[in-house]
Amino acid sequence: MKSKQSTNILVLNCGSSSLKYKIIRMPGGVEIVRGEAERVGAKTQGKSIVRHFVFGKKRVVEASLGDHSAALKKALELIADDAKKNKEIKFDVFAHRYVHPGTFFSKTVKVDKVVLRKLKDTLPLAAIHNPIIYKLIEFCYQEYPDIGQFVVFDTVFHKTILPEFSTYALPRKIIKKYHIRKIGFHGISHKYVMEEACKFLKKDKSLQRIISCHLGTGGSSVCAIRNGKSINNSMGFTPLEGLMMNTRCGDIDPGAVFYIMFKERFSSEETEGMLNNKSGILGIFNSSSDLRDVIRDMDKDKQAKMTFNMYVRRVRAYIAFYALILKKTDILIFTDSLGIGSSVLRESICKNMEFLGVKLDEEKNRKYSQGISDLSSLCSESKILVIPTDEENMIAKEAYKELVKNDSCY
Repeated sequence: MKSKQSTNILVLNCGSSSLKYKIIRMPGGVEIVRGEAERVGAKTQGKSIVRHFVFGKKRVVEASLGDHSAALKKALELIADDAKKNKEIKFDVFAHRYVHPGTFFSKTVKVDKVVLRKLKDTLPLAAIHNPIIYKLIEFCYQEYPDIGQFVVFDTVFHKTILPEFSTYALPRKIIKKYHIRKIGFHGISHKYVMEEACKFLKKDKSLQRIISCHLGTGGSSVCAIRNGKSINNSMGFTPLEGLMMNTRCGDIDPGAVFYIMFKERFSSEETEGMLNNKSGILGIFNSSSDLRDVIRDMDKDKQAKMTFNMYVRRVRAYIAFYALILKKTDILIFTDSLGIGSSVLRESICKNMEFLGVKLDEEKNRKYSQGISDLSSLCSESKILVIPTDEENMIAKEAYKELVKNDSCY
């Protein structure tokens, strides 16, 4: 391992249908390699690909990516090929984004046998994400025993969610026994874009009321942020609650679930599989779980149009609710693959929201291409920003902080 003064950290960030990765040299935050495996293990109309960048130079590789293990192996293969040509391309540490730590962890940890055992107990808490991430951590632990690993948790930013929003109306005895409460997710991303928004606008984050929309091709969530702290998040005890997502149903009447279980004679495992893996965009549109495919087909396909409208209305409902609890929205942020990549989606979400102080400049929105941009109309009371998230940068920073404290890594 290299000294604390210069460490290359390979960040692995699993989404439900993607794997983002970066090699970042810390403490300077210099990006050496980055990439994203797309449409991983998902039913979509497009092919699985890996977009791979080395010092900014791009390669696009088609690959069979049946699961996230295949995606990681492909990424490591591409990195190994690059390393043969350039000695700077190597990594000293792994850092993983982990979705749901339960009550076991409240800060970044170094992986060892005890941590692995505790992480294994959290697998049911985020049925789509945790097993995938755990499998990759276990793979790295076995295949790269001399390389340290750190786990950064997606929930820490949401520890400040207000009790009236984090508490479910269930018997207190059950809540206490099983630690049931709204946890909130995508915290790494929401925190990053909040900080970037305030830097861009030269505003003090401790004085801002922000709604952050993390809209991904896998998972999506909306977060209410007041004075630099999360006060509510659309996801709940698990990432199943909230918005309609690629294969997740989001908010639903539990009575409808019980009725289906009774009629179909489903076990709890089969029901969980339906809600997490066969619902959402896939359940309604059927031919794909990717909203980008829905958008492409919605002018000619009524089912695609309905799917799109359902997605948009869920997002709008949460924005309106959070605008109410914040009393005023200073900044509305769009981020992640759909939030960044679809002008049609942003326009549809912001339509007729002037009563909330939100008015999009349609021309700016259509012309947006990359980076941080202000898309708000001159008469909009709220700033509307598009900000590419960089969870990997935040994960590298958190891992490096822990690395510096942890002399046993060397």
